[in-house]
Amino acid sequence: MGERDVGGITIRRSLVRNLVLLVVAVSAAVLALTIYQSTRAVEELSQSLVLRSTSQVHTSLEGFFGPVRQQLRTLADWGGGGLVTPIEPERLTPMLLPVLRRQPQVSSLMVASDEGHGYMLLELPEGYRRREVWPDRFDGRARWAQLSRRGALERRWDEPLDYDPRARPWYSEAVGASGRIAWTEPYAFFTTGDPGITASMTFAPPGGGAPHVAGLDVLLADISRFTTELDVSAHGAALVLADDGRVVGLPRDPSLESDEARREAVLRPASELGVEPARLAWQRWTELGRGERVFPVEVDSEVWWVGMRAYQLSPGHRMWIQVLVPERDFLGRVHRQRNVIVGVVFGALVLAVLIALLLARSYSRPLETLATQAEKIRTLDLSRSPPIASPLREVRLLTEAQERMRSALDSFSRYVPVEVVRELIRRGDVAQLGGRAARLTILFTDIAGFTTISERMTPTELTAHMGRYFDAVLGVLRSRRATVDKMIGDAVMAFWGAPIDDPDHARHALEAVLAVRERLAELEAEWVAEGLPALPTRFGLHTGDVVVGNVGSHARLSYTVLGDTVNLAARLEGANKAFGTYVLVSGDFKDAVGDGFVWRLIDHVAVKGRAMPIEVYEPLGREGEVDEARLAAARTYEDAFARYCRREWDAAIEALEPLGDETSAARLRERCARLAAAPPDDDWDAVTRLTEK
Repeated sequence: MGERDVGGITIRRSLVRNLVLLVVAVSAAVLALTIYQSTRAVEELSQSLVLRSTSQVHTSLEGFFGPVRQQLRTLADWGGGGLVTPIEPERLTPMLLPVLRRQPQVSSLMVASDEGHGYMLLELPEGYRRREVWPDRFDGRARWAQLSRRGALERRWDEPLDYDPRARPWYSEAVGASGRIAWTEPYAFFTTGDPGITASMTFAPPGGGAPHVAGLDVLLADISRFTTELDVSAHGAALVLADDGRVVGLPRDPSLESDEARREAVLRPASELGVEPARLAWQRWTELGRGERVFPVEVDSEVWWVGMRAYQLSPGHRMWIQVLVPERDFLGRVHRQRNVIVGVVFGALVLAVLIALLLARSYSRPLETLATQAEKIRTLDLSRSPPIASPLREVRLLTEAQERMRSALDSFSRYVPVEVVRELIRRGDVAQLGGRAARLTILFTDIAGFTTISERMTPTELTAHMGRYFDAVLGVLRSRRATVDKMIGDAVMAFWGAPIDDPDHARHALEAVLAVRERLAELEAEWVAEGLPALPTRFGLHTGDVVVGNVGSHARLSYTVLGDTVNLAARLEGANKAFGTYVLVSGDFKDAVGDGFVWRLIDHVAVKGRAMPIEVYEPLGREGEVDEARLAAARTYEDAFARYCRREWDAAIEALEPLGDETSAARLRERCARLAAAPPDDDWDAVTRLTEK
């Protein structure tokens, strides 16, 4: 059927005559452009301020730590020239007092030798205090001297002190740095308890011999004074964090205004600081893979922009500058402008609706008829419909196109079983939300140490390596009747028993896991030969009641399972790390599998959200295929566990002796030793609380 001229008035001409529709289009475009530009402007302003603030903090940190480095190198030069030695405190003190006076961020100076001689000069509000440590003098005591602000000796005394400078991190890290400046991680100072960080460096004494070490204690309180006073924005803040997330420089926050609150907050993890934007920023930054970046985070439905920049103290030691800026600090003017435009657009839309109502009569009837016919076609009712009469050219073209589609489907229907397709459509299996209750087996897998593995490979290498891994794992699972639900990073979730019923779903699941482990063992030999890392995989299996079916939204569906059974399977996979195993299953799963396999009872576990504990087992393999040594070790462990449950902890420890340092045995041995040392009350139960995956 060729295209022909059907005549009539075009819909475009009819709509062009209506100025209201043009107003709607223009207004909508203006509104969209305004919203887009304002959003971009806020983002750019926030990011620009974040970057500027991180640079400002970085410059201040360099001004803070730079003089310390310079002074430490000077001390090392003095030591190399014989001017600085821990065994001449009376001569050393007058020379080092000016160093403390000119470096307000330095609270104390230390010099130590490999023989254990130690000298420290500490600045206090009332003056200075000097400590001498000699392994072979003062009867094993430390000798102290109190000095005035001018350096005059006020008193001396000795007191017991279990202190060897050679055992302190600042000494050992300096020795390991081989002439470079070493920085300790932030910690509470031994003498004063103040939070700080120590810079240290070795120097060679002029007479030869092992190097000595000079160190400077740097107080972190000055960093917090700078960050709390930094005016980032009306509600913004800046922090300085150690590489492990502990707070070195505190943010501006009402909860941290007192000196006591600041002292308690320094060196606490950002997640425990009580400042919600800082906690969520650190969490999101960790999820993104760390590194220098600017990114948004949502705090109580409000967007904050976060900037992270590294400050390198020395190779292997760095701090992170974190700047937080809420978008609301820039949104006032943008919101006012947007409200004006929204008002204008709303008025235009009201007018457009009134005009559209007048046009609806002439447009709606043929379009409704077309919609009715389209619904018939959707249900594969391909009988011919009466023609639609309309003066509009576009409606006639649409009617003709729909008739062509009906004719094409009518022809195609002769080659497919239409009734089967129609029944699928009638049941809504493809496009309808919903599920059913069923008893299934759920599997979770995860690669042990995947973060470390991924960091050592380029993205291209990692993608290729994981492709081979997933080909093997998913291929085996699908061949063993598994329904692969999803892949989450390096993890896989699968289940058995749906959508196709499988009465032996638990047995098939276990056979699949054993087959996957065998296949991965073969691949590991190939990977090692190719110089690629192995991918040790952990598995968690549980059988229980779930809801299975179409889950999601009307726009996108996922055939999946929901319920506590799924959560428990995931927790069992995560528990492998604690027990040193690679496959853990529940007692329900073991019972569902039946005979033909060998198991090891690992523990009784109480999972968060469940009232009753469960038995956790490790499948050892098929009967007749497990070597005698492994069987004997399993029975030995179970015997020790039974003694543990009967409160026979010393006997359990003795029973575990043949198992050596095997992880689950070592874990049980430690629990028994702890309970034997401090026996619990009579209501004690032999249950491990498993609260996290």
